[in-house]
Amino acid sequence: MPFGVLQEMPGVGEQEYRQVEKHLGPGRPPGLLAHVAGPTEDGWRIINIWDSEEAFRRFQSERLIRAAGLAAQEDGFDPGKAAGFTSVTVDGTEMPF
Repeated sequence: MPFGVLQEMPGVGEQEYRQVEKHLGPGRPPGLLAHVAGPTEDGWRIINIWDSEEAFRRFQSERLIRAAGLAAQEDGFDPGKAAGFTSVTVDGTEMPF
């Protein structure tokens, strides 16, 4: 069942986004159907659609948390800026496909 994740990150810009992105590892994560990211009036927004919640949780635990940690250590990424993000998830019952 499709699973969507919307992240709103006030105070985060493209530089911080790219710092984390470069540590995510090669290739498209298994189960990722669509990824859109870009600026908002006060920060950065990421929208991902996964083929299942399990695929997202696997990516989150195996790649995303590690990438944010590496960015903080190697690139000076301030994890406090991203810590204030809000996240909304939806499952397939809310999606018409």
